[in-house]
Amino acid sequence: MLYAGSLVTVMERGIVPLAAKHGLDVQGEGKGSVELANLIRAGLRFPDVFISADPAVIDSLMGSADDDIVSWYAIFATTRLVVGYSPASPLAHDFAEVSRGRRSLLDVLSMPALRVGRTDPRLDPKGYRTIIAARLLERLAHRPGFATRLLGDDLNPAQIVAAGGPILVRLESGDLDAAFIYATESVARNVPFVELPKEANLGEASEAKTYATVSVTIDGKTHAGAPAAYALTIPNPPRKRDPNTAVHRDMASRFVALLLSQEGRTVLTKSGMTMLAHPKIVGEAAEVPSPLQSVLR
Repeated sequence: MLYAGSLVTVMERGIVPLAAKHGLDVQGEGKGSVELANLIRAGLRFPDVFISADPAVIDSLMGSADDDIVSWYAIFATTRLVVGYSPASPLAHDFAEVSRGRRSLLDVLSMPALRVGRTDPRLDPKGYRTIIAARLLERLAHRPGFATRLLGDDLNPAQIVAAGGPILVRLESGDLDAAFIYATESVARNVPFVELPKEANLGEASEAKTYATVSVTIDGKTHAGAPAAYALTIPNPPRKRDPNTAVHRDMASRFVALLLSQEGRTVLTKSGMTMLAHPKIVGEAAEVPSPLQSVLR
């Protein structure tokens, strides 16, 4: 299984042990979703299940141009961006005051000593969503230039760190004061955080039109603002594959069914995800494995 870096903690501590309890041996790897898709596309990874933090990433694997790696995917949960902060930071009190409504978030984020971390927008949806959220904040607060002052260049090497665990480790240690992370991560790792306004947190379906008015272009690819959602798929078996690489489609179906069962939903909900009552299928619904037809109806 390959999964978004933001799911490292909940997968390792929650879902993989749950799968083992049900007789499934799950081997997982978490990285930025775009990076994982690139590895799949290049034939360097052959996952039985792929979970992305942006449905558009899986969508990019569909079609003959990509050898029909994926025929369908299911959007099954949503999350939102928050500003996580380090309890060890000298600015921790300032962020706590924001949570109490006594200070402005933009004022704290504008402090010159602030050390901000974010993931690489070339490899991770959270990276380009961070830029979009900062631009939405700028417009909402009528503060021209705020996003550039906060983040610098879109690919600012002074801020970009690896997706998933490393950015959280640096935040928890106090090496960073703050980072744009998903609520999923903050809840799973007990990282204190400050909420973003719903017009900027990419977590409200009702604000989809607002989010869509902002975009960022990275390496020639434009990413438009949209509600943050998790999607999963069982890729098609590649035509050319290492003979030592097995295909476990039956087990993959069992795993997805468990993930979306009441047990799986409980684990994911406790991690900060908002589970959709009915997963949304995109692509060829007829290609969904028969054991999952009722689960993903």
